[in-house]
Amino acid sequence: MTAEMSDARLQAVLALPPERRHAWFLQRVRESGEAWGLYANGWALAKDAEGHDVLPLWPTHVFAQLCATRLWAAFEPRRVELTELLEQLLPELAEEAIPVGVFFNPEGEGWPVAAKELGSQLVGHASA
Repeated sequence: MTAEMSDARLQAVLALPPERRHAWFLQRVRESGEAWGLYANGWALAKDAEGHDVLPLWPTHVFAQLCATRLWAAFEPRRVELTELLEQLLPELAEEAIPVGVFFNPEGEGWPVAAKELGSQLVGHASA
């Protein structure tokens, strides 16, 4: 579906406030059964305001690719199936106390959420 998304629509989604992009992320990941990160010999990480690691995830390949710039220029989008996300990646992040940066835009603005909370949101036990 994203391949059919116009540039104007891409820009409109990116311009949404972080909490709205978070809701958009949840809907798209539930529908598609996949999320996207950036990977190059390991997942790309960001830092939150306190300097702690955050794993950024996006709802589509296109949005992840748009953020593969600057420090992440050597990274490529990598798909994470929803089952892998829920059963492996999010539990590992929760164990390491690393939150997820949901749907960063190219300016580095995302919505931080605890990995366990994101898992609950994706299976419908909590809302954005």
